[in-house]
Amino acid sequence: MKAWLVVLRKELKDLFRDRRTMVNILVLGALLGPVLAMGVLLLAVKMVTDEAQKTIELPVQGAEFAPQLLGYLRSSKIRVVAAVENPEAAVRAQEVDAVLVIDEAFPQQLREGRPAQLTLMSDHSRTKTNIVKRRIEAAINSYSAAVGNLRLSLRGVDPSITQVMVLHDRDLSRKGSDAQMLAFLPYLLIIGIMQAAMVVAADLTAGERERQSLEPLMANPVAPEQFMTGKLATNVLISLAVLALSLAGFAVGTRVVDLGATGISFNLASIPVLLLFLSPLAFLFAALMSFVGAFARTVKEAQTYLGLLVLAALTPSMIQMVLQSKVQGLELLLPVWSHNYLINEVLRGEHLGLSQWLLPSAGAMLAGGVFALLAGRLYRKPNFIF
Repeated sequence: MKAWLVVLRKELKDLFRDRRTMVNILVLGALLGPVLAMGVLLLAVKMVTDEAQKTIELPVQGAEFAPQLLGYLRSSKIRVVAAVENPEAAVRAQEVDAVLVIDEAFPQQLREGRPAQLTLMSDHSRTKTNIVKRRIEAAINSYSAAVGNLRLSLRGVDPSITQVMVLHDRDLSRKGSDAQMLAFLPYLLIIGIMQAAMVVAADLTAGERERQSLEPLMANPVAPEQFMTGKLATNVLISLAVLALSLAGFAVGTRVVDLGATGISFNLASIPVLLLFLSPLAFLFAALMSFVGAFARTVKEAQTYLGLLVLAALTPSMIQMVLQSKVQGLELLLPVWSHNYLINEVLRGEHLGLSQWLLPSAGAMLAGGVFALLAGRLYRKPNFIF
């Protein structure tokens, strides 16, 4: 048996003896992301659904100036309540979601056919308040359009003359809202791989130094590169296991958790596709973490270096999650950046070309090979052991 395979078997045995570490990696690291994501998504869907269906309580200042408008609002599940003493303070203190202020000139402006002025006070920085605000605005705009059409009809003018254009919205996405709602999935998958690689790399390098098991291991008549290859292979296998468990967790979570009428579903066929596509990324992170971890003398020092490295490496993923910009050409060679974009494309059901599959994998394998060579050189240095 080749030396690196012996090292691989030895490292796997050592890791699985430490049950706490393996639980942390395989259970918490792989499944905590899907569980938290499904929980947050379920909470968001429930909040949106509840706020869209429940009756809104709307304090109105100057209710006596627009009785017809308030009657229309009541028919739209908006219950008018007594005015508050200080509307601005009540909104800021979250005592009410919104306050409608009707000016005393409203009736006169309405009679004269001029735009009647209303003020809707709300806190736009809050998600729940924005849902309430949009419902109130939609009801007021609907009433305004009805009154405007009635004015035109009374004057013998066809109301449709004011509608210069009709814009039809066609959704060309293959899965509707699924991809948009699961836009956070690439970020969680990538951070899961990186965290697994970080923990394993810290244990297999600095951890062995602290346990004083590295020196007798490398005293054997085996090339240092063989030790590095075995440890790297161990890291890659654990990272792939975490990735597979995370994908399975998302697939199960979208079926177990009731997400209402959103239609969100993680296709089981996407699991092997994404697993194959992200395997080179697991190799890259394992090689990168092994290289950086070789500098550290203690586990705490290694965790400090690797934690900063995780933050730096995830920055492109966070940017891509926000921008959703198209990645093409030589940009496909950039690991993480291209992977984040293409995972979203797979979730949308888009058909990727051969270059879109090969270039990100080639970029990740090339970068991982460079870090593996650098780690091999570190393993040859005498101060790596002593």
